[in-house]
Amino acid sequence: MEPPSSRTRVVVAENNLRGFRGLTVDAFGCLLRGGPAQLPNALRKIVSEHNGDHNARSPEDLWRDTFRKYIRANPFLSFREVHRKTIQDFFEALGIANDVDGCIDAVFHEYRSSSAYPEVSAVLRDLEQEVPVAVVSNMDTTALLEALQRNGLSFTFIITSDEEQRYKPDPSLFQRAVRYLGLPAANVLHVGSSYAEDIVGASLTGMPSLLMQRPGAPEEPRGEAKGTVHNLEQVRDFIRSSWKGS
Repeated sequence: MEPPSSRTRVVVAENNLRGFRGLTVDAFGCLLRGGPAQLPNALRKIVSEHNGDHNARSPEDLWRDTFRKYIRANPFLSFREVHRKTIQDFFEALGIANDVDGCIDAVFHEYRSSSAYPEVSAVLRDLEQEVPVAVVSNMDTTALLEALQRNGLSFTFIITSDEEQRYKPDPSLFQRAVRYLGLPAANVLHVGSSYAEDIVGASLTGMPSLLMQRPGAPEEPRGEAKGTVHNLEQVRDFIRSSWKGS
């Protein structure tokens, strides 16, 4: 069967909805290097220059655990405020005295300057001829747009935590993406690099998912995901394979 045409994105006939007809993807860890799931290099440099006693946990684990605590906070904290509180706790735990505001600016500059993985641009050009694609990200909207534009990447639909006032795995971000794409959740594949944010969030929305495990990234449980992929080329092949026999 021929792949679906991107010029007729909203289809209702049941036999045209078999397989994956839309794609949502996390930004950092899937399209772009770095991101808040890793200890930012700006802070890593400060830690390496610090000679005081370290916390029992590694700086990387301390950063991830503290960051996750604040994105789960109620009421909602903006992405920048999450960083303020995370960096303050991070420095306090490591006995570091430093300029928090300056560090926030340096970390956000790092996000805006992130590079895309090598295959991303070409594979997205292929995919967007076949399925609609949306980005769903726990990220500051302006920083994300600058990072994407810097790498020549553009999307019709971008859903961020700061705009939605929720963080993944809250289903509202995924539900908004499904509405934008105009497809049933079961026919929209989500790809993300975090089990707790991406795989759980997609599952709560009724969306199938793939876990992106880039080489060198921390191991994540696969959970309810349909499988594990290591690059966007494997995502494209997985989507195309879903059309066979339909």
